[in-house]
Amino acid sequence: MLKATDIWFKNSNRYLLQSINFEVKSGEVLSVLGANGAGKSTLLKNISGELHPHKGSILFKNKPLSAWKNHELARQRGVLSQHYQVSLPFTSFQIAMMGRYPHFKNHPLPIDHDIVKQCLHFSGIEHLADRNYLTLSGGEQQRVQIARVLAQLWDDASTDKLLLLDEPVSALDIQYQHHIMQLVRKLAARGFAVISVVHDLNLALQYSNRILLLKNGKQVAFGDTGLLNKQHIKEVYGVASELVAHPVENRKYIIITE
Repeated sequence: MLKATDIWFKNSNRYLLQSINFEVKSGEVLSVLGANGAGKSTLLKNISGELHPHKGSILFKNKPLSAWKNHELARQRGVLSQHYQVSLPFTSFQIAMMGRYPHFKNHPLPIDHDIVKQCLHFSGIEHLADRNYLTLSGGEQQRVQIARVLAQLWDDASTDKLLLLDEPVSALDIQYQHHIMQLVRKLAARGFAVISVVHDLNLALQYSNRILLLKNGKQVAFGDTGLLNKQHIKEVYGVASELVAHPVENRKYIIITE
């Protein structure tokens, strides 16, 4: 669905990204990992179209990202940023309806109301529809924001869309972290391609299909979750670790040993 080839991006005279290469397909979750300052959010902004690479190409559905018109891209690609400021007492339903703006001109149609209801239900927060967004917990607000982005992309098929998430579980307690990541997996099962910046390595192991490791704007590795080994963890994060068998599931999990 999306393929990035030899992506370079600089701010002033300093390159923040250097020769990044990866791809993500429909039905996959790609986690972008790296220490602070690795270039994760910068990469996501280049993929979303907010920033433009100085070198390289990004193809979305076999078409250069730069060739997409904004209104067309808005119906195919959704972005959940780290920060989304709301100061007015909108309801959760009204926040989610903002995702439908690319689909109507002046007033939402009945189909837009139906889609927002579906997205709130999918996110497990239909009971919060009439609640003041400002009174919700951080985890509830994050799920409302996901419903908003889903409403932007939702249609009869609701497949073959791209979802970009910049640290979707940061500052959330463990229950909401897993709620959000479980939603991400459900979306991938529907055919969405998801690219998510994640800090928790074990969440990435549990919920991802592929991993992209960055360090100082450079690509360390790209591939399946097996590449998240103790050598790469040492190189990227500077800490020693061990991967041990999960006591319940057929996978590994990471223990930091220093």
